[in-house]
Amino acid sequence: MTTVPTSHLPAGEPVLTTDVVGTDFGLPLVRPTRTRQGSQVRVVRSRCKAHGGVVVWFTDGTKTPPLHGRTAWTVAEGEPGAHPPARVVA
Repeated sequence: MTTVPTSHLPAGEPVLTTDVVGTDFGLPLVRPTRTRQGSQVRVVRSRCKAHGGVVVWFTDGTKTPPLHGRTAWTVAEGEPGAHPPARVVA
């Protein structure tokens, strides 16, 4: 099981999250999870600094509440329905 800290989470990375845990201005909120059971695979669209931490946006329109950069995400390698991570080559 590979983990990635929020500060190094690239766009296109499939990660494991909880189901929707609430809303923020009508947008569904999710949190990182470390267990495969009951988790959802979501693909990172982008991350941005916000008051109180970093917010991660996903391609399905969900986002996280502000998180610390030390928060670890479990990469969804080999998960059914997971897309391979998109890597940018410069």
